[in-house]
Parts: sequence; C-alpha cells; structure tokens
Amino acid sequence: MRTFWRRVGVVVAGGWLGLIAAWAQAGLIKPGVNNTITLNAYADNWCVIFINGKMVAMDSIDFLPHNQVSVKILPEYPLTIAVLAKDNADPATGLEYGTQIGDAGFILKLGDGTVTSAAWKAKNFFKGPLNSDTRNPVVQHTPIPANWYAKDFDDSAWGFATEYTAARVGPDGDYVANDFTNAKFIWTDDLNLDNTVIFRTTVQKPTNYVKSWNTTPNLDVSALPAEIGATTTVITSGTGGGGEFTNLSTRAFVGTADGVLIPGLVIGGTTAKRVLVRAVGPTLVSFGVTGVLADPTLTVFSGATTIANNDNWSDPAGSSVVAIAAAGAGAFALPVGSKDSALVLTLAPGAYTFRVAGVGGATGVALVEVYALP
Repeated sequence: MRTFWRRVGVVVAGGWLGLIAAWAQAGLIKPGVNNTITLNAYADNWCVIFINGKMVAMDSIDFLPHNQVSVKILPEYPLTIAVLAKDNADPATGLEYGTQIGDAGFILKLGDGTVTSAAWKAKNFFKGPLNSDTRNPVVQHTPIPANWYAKDFDDSAWGFATEYTAARVGPDGDYVANDFTNAKFIWTDDLNLDNTVIFRTTVQKPTNYVKSWNTTPNLDVSALPAEIGATTTVITSGTGGGGEFTNLSTRAFVGTADGVLIPGLVIGGTTAKRVLVRAVGPTLVSFGVTGVLADPTLTVFSGATTIANNDNWSDPAGSSVVAIAAAGAGAFALPVGSKDSALVLTLAPGAYTFRVAGVGGATGVALVEVYALP
C-alpha cells in the first residue's frame, strides 16, 4: 500500500509539474527575429512611414543623395500603412534650385510581398508652381489633416495613386532594383507639380499566416508625433472619466508655407465641447520672449474645411466674449488692440487643426493655446 501511494504520488506530482511547465511555456511567447519581415522604401526625395499608427521608418537624408531605407518590422495584421512623401521643392515657389521644376516618386516593398501600386490611396497637399509658371511661381497648400497616419483615419474620399516606370522616375543614389521586385513607383497624377503627398493602404494577413507570439508591448509609441512636435492631442467630450482637459498649449517658430504652425486636436465622445483658442504673438514680449510673430492669424479647420478664422482678437464685435472666456479659464489677459488672435468656438466631436501663420508671410515665435470652457 505504501508503495502504491508513493508511486501514485510521484505520478500526480510529475503530472502537475509537467502541466505547470507547459503553462509557463504557452503563457508567454515572445517574437524573434525570424518573425520579422523587411521593409524597403525609396523616395525622391524624402519620406516617413507609419504602420498601424506607429512610425517605423524615416529617411535620414532629406535631400541628396537619394537614400533607400531598409528596416525590419514585426507585422501585426491587418497592416495600415501611411506614408508622407516630399519632393525637393521650395515651399514658397514649388521650385528646386531656384528655377527648376523637379519630379518625384515613391516605391515600397515588404517581405510578405506587399508592394506599392495604383491600388494605394494618394492625396496631394502642396502643389506648385501652378501652371508650371517658373517666372511668377504661385503655390497651393492644403493643411495636412490630423491623424493622417492613424489606422482609423478616413481616406475614403481620396483618389488612387498613379504608377510610373523606373525610367520616368530615374532612381539613383543607393537604390537597389532587386529589392523592389513587382513593386511600382507611385505618386499622384502630377509627378512634377505635386510636392507633398500622403499614401495609404491596408494589408490583410497572407494566406495561411499564423501569428506565433502572444506578447504585447507595455510601452506606447503611438503618441510620438505629438511628443516630437506634431502636437495632435486627443481629448474626450464626456463628463468625469479620464481624458478631460483644461488647457493645452504649444509654442513654436512659425515659418511660411509648409513651415506654418498647425497643431491638431481630436475631440472624442458624443458631446460638443466649448473652447477658447488663441494664437499669441506680440503679447509674448511681456514674458521675455524674443523674435515673436508680430501679427499672427488663426484659422480653424475640420479636415480641409475652414470653420472659423481670426486676425486681431479685439477687432470684432465679439471680442468681449473672448475676454470673458479668457478670464474664466484662467488665461493671461491679452491687451486690447494687440495683434494676437483668438476665437471662442463650440466644436462637435471630430478632428480639428489650428493653422497659425504670419500676416504678409511674416515669421516668428507664437504660442497656440486651447482652453476648455464651461
């Protein structure tokens, strides 16, 4: 009898140990290098690439020589790929080298067989010189929408990319054609005049693909654009709960054309939010700031639609509303007659951008603020 229970005990104990070991092995499976795939990309002249809302690659050379980017990525299907690509063009004229009209091009291939093609979405945000007029160049800029790189960004209204041959684009630098088998060079339908283009596509998992790891990262890199200066902030419009805000602000140098300041704000939830938005330039002098933007203008966009604008906050009849709102929000007062700009708005849930530029193309430092109002 003793021998029987001793043997049973060993069997039971051994079984439990085996189960525990199996559980430990199955409970935490980490990805290895063999789970990664290679991403190759080439742009004339520059690009930054996001996958599933996270930046995975950026061309480290913004001009010449043209640079092929090659990195390994860990695929988490479906993959939403978003690319911002720029040709070498003066933001004020659309010209390169002062007098010439350049051309562009972008190509990408993933190790799972994903390639650029005319099936990708494409939209231009900087065109010029209009009508190819190099003597009197005029350009057209469209504000880049907030969260253009996000998985859930709506690109349904965008057109599709146009394919070009390698001979037309003329890749050089360290471009390796064998790394892009079956991929096509793409751009919009105007390879010469469209200078800033965003591409997007979604890739489903390959046939018979099985994910072999189950770990997820604890760190969050999805907020990187805001952390490095894209200043797109997501807030909720509910009551109580996390995500409520009282004041958001960013101070930066305001240039011209693509160099103007465009922070973004996304209001979530289902309830509209009343806000005070200010673009402060000259009043910053009283805080010891030098090189300020002397006369900022403030334009609020919902997508590509202008919903409000202001130049010189105290000029309109509603300036008292701005002053009362600022006092109630605890914001520092703007002097009556100053050339700072401000608006009081009620914004429905959605994505918004605030474009701050200088009157007459002036440049300088400005502060953009958004205050929540009751």
